[in-house]
Amino acid sequence: MPTWSNHLPTGKSHMGFALKRTPTSGFIQAIVTCESLTVCDTHYWGGRTVPCERVQQNPDGSLTAGECAACNNSIPYRVHVYVSALDTRAHEHFIFECTAHAAIAFADYEAANGSLRGCIFHASRPKAERNSKVIIQTNTANLAHVQIPSAPNVIIALCTIWRVPLTQKRETENGRSVKSARPSRVQLAAMTQQPDNQPEPQTIGEILGHPGNGESLR
Repeated sequence: MPTWSNHLPTGKSHMGFALKRTPTSGFIQAIVTCESLTVCDTHYWGGRTVPCERVQQNPDGSLTAGECAACNNSIPYRVHVYVSALDTRAHEHFIFECTAHAAIAFADYEAANGSLRGCIFHASRPKAERNSKVIIQTNTANLAHVQIPSAPNVIIALCTIWRVPLTQKRETENGRSVKSARPSRVQLAAMTQQPDNQPEPQTIGEILGHPGNGESLR
């Protein structure tokens, strides 16, 4: 039975997780709560960022365009990397997005420590320009005085943000969900050579396909 009310909710609580990128000015500082990176190819298509829907069909494991509308319209794809993180100042658990190039710092940390969980990072844009290069610095957080929450399922969180039905998740022949392999530093470096020439949306409204509406992510 629904719970009804005649009053608007107070505060900024919401279902799901916010998607955050490094702001044009200022910085993001947070502690990673997940164990490893989640990597997804995306397009800037229809006025918003959407996941690329190429499918694994070929015997060599390569991907074909399939029913991906953006690929079939010759829109280049970009590699984006995601981690769940906790902003200890705002007490907010969110999903952080960055490019493959910026994520090399995370890959190095994971290679050295075996896990990203507990990694404190500082992300900024030194040039303070929209879509300029992001620099990420990492260190090991002192967790003696802070308790970080369990990590969310980042894929499900992104599907919610992108409004992708969970039934569309790829499955293996035996019916189990495919788990993406962790990219190495070399693989992430190679990903930086892929097309990345489209502007990123800067508001929640643009992410949801309503340009001009929503809270700014800058």
